[in-house]
Amino acid sequence: MSRPTARATAVQVGEFLAGVAATYIAVGAAWTVTGAIWAAILVAGALIAVAAVAEVRLGPRATGFLAGVLPTAVVTAGLLAVLSSVLGRLES
Repeated sequence: MSRPTARATAVQVGEFLAGVAATYIAVGAAWTVTGAIWAAILVAGALIAVAAVAEVRLGPRATGFLAGVLPTAVVTAGLLAVLSSVLGRLES
């Protein structure tokens, strides 16, 4: 197996950062605008689907993007669900 080049590694790190940033922005914006956790969960699911399709169509060229989107979307939506639940309990 050949060793990855510095350029290929830099591209994958950039893809990862782009995926993380896109996920935080999209999921956070959905939750901020609507105030409903379902919107954040739906946006997270849509981002995961888009990243998975990009991985299937583009192959290894999109691996960094998928690796950034998948865990970030799941964790962000989960944390916002917990935050919404806690805030709902504190209000009542």
